[in-house]
Amino acid sequence: MATYLADKVICFEGIPAKESTCTAPESLITGMNKFLMMMEITFRRDPTNFRPRINKYQSQKDQEQKSAGNYFLMDDSKMSAEDELEDKKYDAKGGAGGAAAGGKRGGKKDKKN
Repeated sequence: MATYLADKVICFEGIPAKESTCTAPESLITGMNKFLMMMEITFRRDPTNFRPRINKYQSQKDQEQKSAGNYFLMDDSKMSAEDELEDKKYDAKGGAGGAAAGGKRGGKKDKKN
């Protein structure tokens, strides 16, 4: 969500209510990487709906992104080979199907009288 609202960010470091420092405004990707590095969290883009998703702590994707220094993946061009393979498998299956993928749920509008 923040990716659509801001071009620049300011990161704050320190101890709440005691001492803190802030950075100069920096680009969204570098600022988010800095913040997520402090929090020890990595984000990736979901291949189906492109929403940001938090990687599980110490998962393979989490470790790969941390070793590469990419705590926040903004676009598909930075996806790993495994993510691209997963996308190809998903596309070959035709998506998830059903109501979760936007299929019909059978409400009153769908019934014909």
